[in-house]
Amino acid sequence: MAITYRITPQPNQHIYNISLTFTATAAHQELKLPVWIPGSYMVREFSKQVLQVIAVNGDYQVLQLGKNEWNITGLTIGAKVEISYQVYAYEYGIRTAFLDFNRGYFNPTSLCLVVIGNESSQHSVIVEDLPANWQVATGLTEVTANTYIAKDYDELIDCPFELGALTRISFNVDNVPHYLILSGTIPEFDQQRMIADMQKVCEYQIRLFGGIAPYSSYTFILNLSGEIYTGLEHRNSTLLMAPYYALPNLIGSNDIEYFKLMGLISHEFFHTWNVKRIKPKVFTPYDLYQENYTKLLWWFEGVTSYYDDLVLYRSGVITQEQYLQIIADNINNVYKFNGARIQSVANSSLTSWIKYYRQDENSPNSIASYYVKGSLVALCLDLMIREQSIYSLDDVMLYLYKEWCNNPVGIGEDEIPSLIKAATGVDLTRFIYEATETTAELPFSHLFAAVGLELNQRRAKNHQDSGKYYTTTSNKASVHPIIDLGVRIEKLSLGYLVKNVYSGGSGDKIGLAAGDIILAINQVKLSNFDQQISFYNSGNEVMLTLFRQERLINLSCVLEESVADIVDIGLVDRGLLSNWL
Repeated sequence: MAITYRITPQPNQHIYNISLTFTATAAHQELKLPVWIPGSYMVREFSKQVLQVIAVNGDYQVLQLGKNEWNITGLTIGAKVEISYQVYAYEYGIRTAFLDFNRGYFNPTSLCLVVIGNESSQHSVIVEDLPANWQVATGLTEVTANTYIAKDYDELIDCPFELGALTRISFNVDNVPHYLILSGTIPEFDQQRMIADMQKVCEYQIRLFGGIAPYSSYTFILNLSGEIYTGLEHRNSTLLMAPYYALPNLIGSNDIEYFKLMGLISHEFFHTWNVKRIKPKVFTPYDLYQENYTKLLWWFEGVTSYYDDLVLYRSGVITQEQYLQIIADNINNVYKFNGARIQSVANSSLTSWIKYYRQDENSPNSIASYYVKGSLVALCLDLMIREQSIYSLDDVMLYLYKEWCNNPVGIGEDEIPSLIKAATGVDLTRFIYEATETTAELPFSHLFAAVGLELNQRRAKNHQDSGKYYTTTSNKASVHPIIDLGVRIEKLSLGYLVKNVYSGGSGDKIGLAAGDIILAINQVKLSNFDQQISFYNSGNEVMLTLFRQERLINLSCVLEESVADIVDIGLVDRGLLSNWL
């Protein structure tokens, strides 16, 4: 039974009009909408934006049974059924749906009701009545103009749609077509450099996983707006968002932002194998109507996070020095916050539905990132495998992919140690338990020494200090800590808004809280916090004047230097380093 969705955008009202048609196979039919989208582990309740689900033809009736389910009764077997509904779409991002007169995007999990029992049928999407000059981009096969076919519902929801006046750039990797689709603010940029770098990244990852791309084409959909770097992986495409100034400019002066974008592109592309093919057993198949719990996100996101920047180095997009600076940043951005001492990455994975994806002002003090700390666990695994065998983590990834190709059942919750041993002969069971199930610190000093690197521990300048990579002793960091309240603040037109209060700092000790607006220090208006605080010394007692909700209060504070300990990474033996990088 073929199932068809006719989708008509109504940009000024931010609404998609949808007509769903299918052939009745029973006297009643249940319809449902997913509550989450694979790759983003939070219940998002897409059905809250669904409006007016009504019958278009026939004598049947539609009755809503629950938050995301409807029942159609009075059907005649063999008759065509048409249901009409609307979806309000004004959530700018990559996970749900958005529509205005400039741009539209949607994931089918937000728009396309499931005809229960017919998920394995062919699904068609027809996008109709587009505004002038608008185009469609998606990973689905286009059979006629703006008509797309998915073999089943699983393929349908794995292919987001981008609508608008799009810029399309095509390039080949091993004779397979790849596309970069740009929307939003698109300045003049170094297109040749970006496409060459994307080709390098794609080529390297395809070779890593055996040399044959697992798709007939791949589409990178990049919306350029805002200040956030984010992406969501799909089987033959990815939907990305980044600031427009992350595109490489013509004089090569914005490499810091550009490398963030390339790291994001590398990350989402690596998911083509690690998540979209190799995946947890509990995701085979996905249950789209409730949370799917796994302790393995540290592997699927963490290993991917390890490889995203490593691939940039290996493919020549960034230098060795730039890559090792990223490693220093990652170590310090995990361990200078208290969350790494509170939560394991296995627990972070398990509770991602309510913690990682629902972060609040206390999150740095209470959670560990299965992305960043997971990448550090992966780094340790790679170095341990190299130290104990002729293999590396590369061999593990290729082994897992071949196993998936032979039997795509997914990885069990406790199978990682045995799979690594099968691929390399190295038994890392104890390390994996301690690294993922406990909050024990990772053994960087020993592992780095074996590849010619040293760790130099020091007190951070402030909470924004993320350490340094140095190549000579003379280049070693010489940093004196400064007065640091141990808070993250945001400048307002009047005063500074407290966003986070970090455990153990002077702000924490005096009871500063997120949402406080600090107005003055010693009765002098705060207009430049860093400059004004620099006139005080550690041990000085000052009066902070602030608003908490509607009340003006004063807090006495004994100033301290930064209490965060971080590490710098130094090069000792370039020859040993060549065994890894």
